[in-house]
Amino acid sequence: MIHIDTLCRGLFFSTLIQSILAAKPFVVPWSTTKFGPDGPWQAVSIIVGGNDSSMYISAQKTAQVAVYPGGEFQSLTYTSAACSLYPNSFCGAGGTWNPDPYQAMQQYIAFSPSFVDNTTGLKTMNARSLALGLTINERTVWNATLASASSGNITYANGVVGGVPLGNLALGASSGAPEQFFTQSNIEVGRGINASIFAGRLYRDGDISSYSYGLHIGSAAFDYPGSLVFGGYNKGRVIEPVTSFEDSGAVELLDISIGVEYGESPFPFRIKDRLLPRQLKVKPDPLSPYLSLPAELCRTLASYLPVIWDTDLKYYLWNTSSPEYARIVTSPAYLAFSFPPPNGQTANVKIKAPFALLNLTLERPIVSKPTQYFPCMPYDTDRPVLGRAFLQAAFLGRNWEKQISWLAQAPGPGVSRRGLGDQNMDIARGAVAIEGWGGEGLFNSSWNGHWSVLASRTNVPVPETPRESEQPKQSGSSGADANTQAKEGISTGAKVGIAVGAMAVGVIALCTLGYFWRRKKRAHKVAEMTGTPYMVAPVEVAEKPQHDYYAGPTPWGEGRDRRMSELASPTSPVEMQDTSLPFRG
Repeated sequence: MIHIDTLCRGLFFSTLIQSILAAKPFVVPWSTTKFGPDGPWQAVSIIVGGNDSSMYISAQKTAQVAVYPGGEFQSLTYTSAACSLYPNSFCGAGGTWNPDPYQAMQQYIAFSPSFVDNTTGLKTMNARSLALGLTINERTVWNATLASASSGNITYANGVVGGVPLGNLALGASSGAPEQFFTQSNIEVGRGINASIFAGRLYRDGDISSYSYGLHIGSAAFDYPGSLVFGGYNKGRVIEPVTSFEDSGAVELLDISIGVEYGESPFPFRIKDRLLPRQLKVKPDPLSPYLSLPAELCRTLASYLPVIWDTDLKYYLWNTSSPEYARIVTSPAYLAFSFPPPNGQTANVKIKAPFALLNLTLERPIVSKPTQYFPCMPYDTDRPVLGRAFLQAAFLGRNWEKQISWLAQAPGPGVSRRGLGDQNMDIARGAVAIEGWGGEGLFNSSWNGHWSVLASRTNVPVPETPRESEQPKQSGSSGADANTQAKEGISTGAKVGIAVGAMAVGVIALCTLGYFWRRKKRAHKVAEMTGTPYMVAPVEVAEKPQHDYYAGPTPWGEGRDRRMSELASPTSPVEMQDTSLPFRG
């Protein structure tokens, strides 16, 4: 029976259960509220707080808040005290959370992170690190790595200071680690707490196939919901081709162009390319609202548009009284960004951001009344950033273990405001490429009905909107692979699954017999069990850190890069390790 016990406890309760219960993509819900003051923007909905794994999370002291998806390591929220100085701003618009003191003191963490972002003007100092519950879509990760800030502000381009509207939900960790190590003392090093990153914990528990995500933020102005999936992505938000890059904070931008998709052009040209004087390394960042680009480039783009640089506001404002304004922002005109081609291909990946998405609104405290603006923000301090203004039109994903990111064209709202339709796909653990929908006219048709085609002197045909029952066609090797698999019948993976399932049935039967035999034999030895009404979720204690990250007092340091995460690099605008000031920007 020793062999049966070992088999039951080792295989049945771990390996076989994980094999039988297939992992699937984890879909993150979005808030229905729209946020400013430089959007409108959309955010995801999460619940923070709680540390008793024996109780329903709804019975504990928690708060439901909306946060922007983005960043690495700690997820950040703000307390109500952080908004006390900013009553006339959007401070705390996503909700605030005041951590329960009793919950917080159960697992003390010495490290106090700070967040600074030069592209947005964000400054949050000395936040409190916590290892408490993080609940998303009814799934709770206990001892999640969180940060709670009781102060913080945003200094906008015109010098106006306002409170912080929303925090952020970390998407993973650039190191590939599923958790973050903290010391519990500023003096003692080597023993502390491993706090889980939400997506990393799902992966460790076998709930998702890979430590990865797929993101498209959608458009609040068009009532087009966002899509965030852990361990997979929504294929209905991806139009091929898909470019890839290794550094999550740097992709090569080859060119920028202005054009019109179809119909008459609102410009004296149909396409104007080579607007980028030199190639740039840029960072796609959902935590930044703007197109933070060199001032010279912003001036070049503005020269083709009915926009005015407001010297007081320090923003490019749309000249709404110009007849060209309405023609541009309601037509199929776009601003396109060109990136390197996928491996094995020669054509660059061009992501088109319709000007309809770049007609954004400034609100208080930046201005006294709603004002339309073009989101090109002159920024020569460091690496340019393509923020939410760009990501309304782009899909962004990453496999943290393989250190590979993806960028592709996202479709327009479509006939049902779901892009090309929801189709959540797994990202395999070793995936270095993903597939989207391919085919001529997908981008056109996904926007049909949401913009106005200008009357054409040349009778340019306008594509019809496809019926919802019609599925986009796959292109390239992905479609061929799908056809091949269909012809071959059951895949190798399916055959292996059948074999594992058969073995599992046998083992389960054997374990069941063994269980009842042992139960009968030991029935007279069973003692009455006693328990406590309160159980704190167990802390994973590490003998040594999982990555080079320690807590403790930190001297002021200057960051140069803007990676919204906690990294050791002195050039990351994120939370950095305690040997220099954690920097977010």
